[in-house]
Amino acid sequence: MSTIGSTRRRRASRPDGPAPADHRAEAALIRELWGRQREADGSLSDDERRYLDAHFSMPLTLRRRLAMVDWLAAGIRPGDRVLEWGCRHGVDSCIYRRRFGPSLELHGCDFVEADDYRPFFEYSGLRYTRLVDYVRLDYPDASFDVVTSNGVWEHVFHEEASLREVFRILRPGGSFLVACLPNRYSYTEAVQRKLGHSAHDRLYTIDSATALLNTTGFEVLAWERRLLLPTMLNGFPKPLKAAYSKLHGLVWAFNAALERTWPVGLLASNLNLVARRPAEG
Repeated sequence: MSTIGSTRRRRASRPDGPAPADHRAEAALIRELWGRQREADGSLSDDERRYLDAHFSMPLTLRRRLAMVDWLAAGIRPGDRVLEWGCRHGVDSCIYRRRFGPSLELHGCDFVEADDYRPFFEYSGLRYTRLVDYVRLDYPDASFDVVTSNGVWEHVFHEEASLREVFRILRPGGSFLVACLPNRYSYTEAVQRKLGHSAHDRLYTIDSATALLNTTGFEVLAWERRLLLPTMLNGFPKPLKAAYSKLHGLVWAFNAALERTWPVGLLASNLNLVARRPAEG
């Protein structure tokens, strides 16, 4: 497993690893799989369908997703045994499979039924485990080289106990890759709350996230702040959202510039962290 250096709280430009793949083709793959899902399956709720329609149809949301997958995939090596913690539809694993081919052993866990997202699971070859406990992960100790969390940690019921479970199932020296942890100083979170729109219940700083990881045994190797401009405009009028989406290329380029600009970057929406279970001895 490649890491991002060896110093705690070091700002990371990107983890070492494979170069980003063809995002246009990957976005087309996601839309194709979602099309198969809509045609073949009637088990998803109307709310879930609307949620995924929005995420898989808007260019900005797909750019955001694939940018996070770039970051996560850069911490994975061919041959790794990988768990997508809280995988839901397993979109990240579909992209891992497309990029790495059959070399990865991909696992996923969540509370959804295994058949809920069959087209995605079949494409990725995901070995899925349905969770029956809010904390316990049904895997033996030291099962995985890498565990990924993409917008998951902030939703678990018992943070410390859940992080200890992730630590337990990682092999010594294994990596815990955390993407899209909501930033306490995010201006977009503040705007959503001010307008009465949905926002995250729990927010984090680099220090608070690092403290939780250290408490549960992890060593934090690197971190970064990501995403300054919103990608969905949740709660705003549809015409405004449609116009904003059409400018996705310009919005994304401007976002990349803002991420690199201090102190504006301190107000980013998300935190990404790389942690490691220390090697024994």
